[in-house]
Amino acid sequence: MGTPSIAHYGTTIIEAEPPKDVPLNEAPIGGDLKKALRFFEIMGFEPLIENMYEGVGRQYIWRRGTHSDVDYVEVDSFTSFRAVKRPSSDNPRIGDTIFRLTHADPRAIYKQWKEEGLAECIGTDGAEQDFLSGQADWILLRAAHGQAFEFGPTQKTRAGNNAVYIWTDPDAVTDIAADYCSEFGMTDKGRADFHGTGESLCLQRATPGITVGLLTPKTGGKVEPRWSEDIFVEAGYSHYRLGSPDKAHTLTKTREAFPDGGGDVAYVYYHDSYLELVQVDAEDPACAA
Repeated sequence: MGTPSIAHYGTTIIEAEPPKDVPLNEAPIGGDLKKALRFFEIMGFEPLIENMYEGVGRQYIWRRGTHSDVDYVEVDSFTSFRAVKRPSSDNPRIGDTIFRLTHADPRAIYKQWKEEGLAECIGTDGAEQDFLSGQADWILLRAAHGQAFEFGPTQKTRAGNNAVYIWTDPDAVTDIAADYCSEFGMTDKGRADFHGTGESLCLQRATPGITVGLLTPKTGGKVEPRWSEDIFVEAGYSHYRLGSPDKAHTLTKTREAFPDGGGDVAYVYYHDSYLELVQVDAEDPACAA
């Protein structure tokens, strides 16, 4: 079986390179990396894989649950020694990505994050109070390591738990949606308000389940151009895994981010998203539910 098409989210984190006489795996974990790992620890994630890349950075992939769980998810917190903060902007940038996280008791988790200074609400005025009081099921937040999440209750389907939202050029959104549907077997479910911050064109696939929301601003709003296409330069740069029924064909519609070395995963740009592109096959555990 190849690499599964499971929920897998990743974010670039700034880290200063340790002294040359300190092995990477022995260097203290601090800063935004420490905050990221604590954020996920509170939610019940456990270590899965660690990779040390001399002169580049280090990688901590954690998971919650097993592949057969409908809400299985992995997070890839990786550092880059040359990452920097991008210029600030009042508007989202094309390609900015928000991931959905779900939990059986999201309000208790959110309260603990807040107590430890690991999350802040980035929704509209009153959104945090509505969530904490039970008037709203979901909250839009930014974790202390820079990644934005939509957070709420565990859903019954993989497509309900595994959702990715991407800020998109409004002039191109219709064509981009058609491409996702063509290459990944998704269905256009229409447009809906996204936490009062914009509009989401919802694309969904039941098996392996995933939802992709293409975000565009409200009337009068603006999306800025992407600042960088280098995942090791831009702190907060996001990527996610997406399985194609025909990976070889989908590759012809992408641009290479860096060589995949002939493995199951291709590291590519698809429109304005950085993807871990994999082949969906009959043995993929993500197809089981």
